Amino acid sequence: MSLLTFLRELWLVKKTLIVLLTPFIFLPIAVVGKTIESRCAYGLSIMTVYWITEALPLACTALLPVLIFPILEVQPVDKICANYIKDSSMFGFSWLTFAIAVEKCRLHKRIALRTLLLAGSNPKWLMLGFMVPTWFMSMWMSNTATTAMMLPIVQAVLLELDPAQHQIKGDEEQELLDNNQSKRGSSILSKRHPSKSEEETYKYLCKGMCICVAYAANIGGSGSLSGTSPNLILQGQAEIIFSERGLDSGVNFVSWMIFALPGSLISLILAWMWLSLFFLGPRKWMNWKCGTDEGVGNLLKKQYDELGSITFAEKSVIAHFIVLIVLWLSKKPPVVPDWGSFFPRKYVGDSAVAVLLCLSLFVFPSERPKTLFFKRRSTDRGETVPALLDWKTVEKNYPWGVLLLLGGGYALAGVCQDSGLSTSISQYLHVFVIFEPWLMNFFLTILVSICTEVTSNTATSAILIPIMAQLAVGLSINPLYLMWSCCIATSFAFMLPVATPPNAIVFATGHLQVKDMVMSGSVLNLLCVIVLNLGVNTWGKAYFNLGVIPPEFLTNVTSVAVGGSAANSTMNFTDIEQPLGTISQILNISTIV
Repeated sequence: MSLLTFLRELWLVKKTLIVLLTPFIFLPIAVVGKTIESRCAYGLSIMTVYWITEALPLACTALLPVLIFPILEVQPVDKICANYIKDSSMFGFSWLTFAIAVEKCRLHKRIALRTLLLAGSNPKWLMLGFMVPTWFMSMWMSNTATTAMMLPIVQAVLLELDPAQHQIKGDEEQELLDNNQSKRGSSILSKRHPSKSEEETYKYLCKGMCICVAYAANIGGSGSLSGTSPNLILQGQAEIIFSERGLDSGVNFVSWMIFALPGSLISLILAWMWLSLFFLGPRKWMNWKCGTDEGVGNLLKKQYDELGSITFAEKSVIAHFIVLIVLWLSKKPPVVPDWGSFFPRKYVGDSAVAVLLCLSLFVFPSERPKTLFFKRRSTDRGETVPALLDWKTVEKNYPWGVLLLLGGGYALAGVCQDSGLSTSISQYLHVFVIFEPWLMNFFLTILVSICTEVTSNTATSAILIPIMAQLAVGLSINPLYLMWSCCIATSFAFMLPVATPPNAIVFATGHLQVKDMVMSGSVLNLLCVIVLNLGVNTWGKAYFNLGVIPPEFLTNVTSVAVGGSAANSTMNFTDIEQPLGTISQILNISTIV
């Protein structure tokens, strides 16, 4: 057997080899260190490799804390298992169930097609017409489901815009019906062969239309608390860190929208401007058209008409959605009294409201009832009407791996925090003390956005958010200042097909090459990071008072303000740094993370 053949066969079983060899490769971390931090770092290293390589399914890797850390005597198994169902987990479960109800009644498709009809047929407005509904729906639904729903519509529109599909008729075909007899005129159809310039223009149009959907889904996921898994991980971690000190983190549905929605909207507009300029060209951006307005309009109108008039089920889901949003917004409004004040503090949260409306979906009828006082005619016979949602539909369509990913993230973060590993790793990041806080935050968000290109955004946030919290406290900065920036930066994965499922879905159409995503995505990464840092340092700092660290976080630290240079802080690093012991022997753990 030649070496090449041997290597080829090894490549076929690469995932199995990664699963088997990784624990042995990192074994010196646990053996040499002989501390709880080193044992925790060993488990963290294994999970990081599995998450990056996807040698095991992401959800399966999320179960490893239950196996690894009790064996390594880092944390008891009952405490680890308790992390898999938390308040934020139930929030995510209820909201994803709600999204399934939206998909079942096809309300999301109606919203998308209606928006496209309003956008018109000009390519730049069509691109915006695809991006806006994708962005909006990804705030409430799975980014993957939103992209998968929008892509067939994109491809149908692109087919209509293809210049090779336009036909020129010689003699019109006529059909005359008279006394059940028909007469046909002669018809000669000829295809107009597009020029090379038209073909090139159409090729770039296909690239832009496909990639804009994925990017809009990624951006929209950061706009609301329910948008993507890292958002829920941040909420859960913030609650843990702040509640340990008797504080309320303030991270809820309302506060998230106030902080993240403006930045998400600005990022969407910048993404649209950049992608339309990049793929359509600056000279053609204003006046270039491909195909006919009537053709695209007729196509979209036909698909919209196939949905029929809005149904009772769609109206009911909209009503549930409005009630849910109103209850969330009125629970803790900035000024007026809230209904949450009728309950003891921390007894009723956003998840309780979500569960209430979620349960209602299994009871509320999907059609107008024909019984009791709902009868329209006295002759109507009473019939059982199915509910808006049934459990079989939920079982079939619910992304159960998301629950495990959230739980695994919470478990990993809890283990790193309790073992002291997060604090130890944060010591390696104290090099950032030489920078102003805003500049440090800028560098960190760029680093996170690069990391999330090659690993799951859920895994990235689960690993880094606790570290950012410890780093912020050590530098006398409000933990939310770095945690929030790190969390949202994980959604800025635009450069590689493997970065997010939406990227992979649009790449599979065959219109895109990796270089297209790298060239367009790298600029968009930078633009979104700039917008994020602008938001966290302006309206974010003003609303959450991020410029001040709560006194409860201060341990041997006398400086509170973040407005000045961290290097000039009066905090005593000698006092706050814990002895690293053999942590320096953990094989440069900062590079592993």
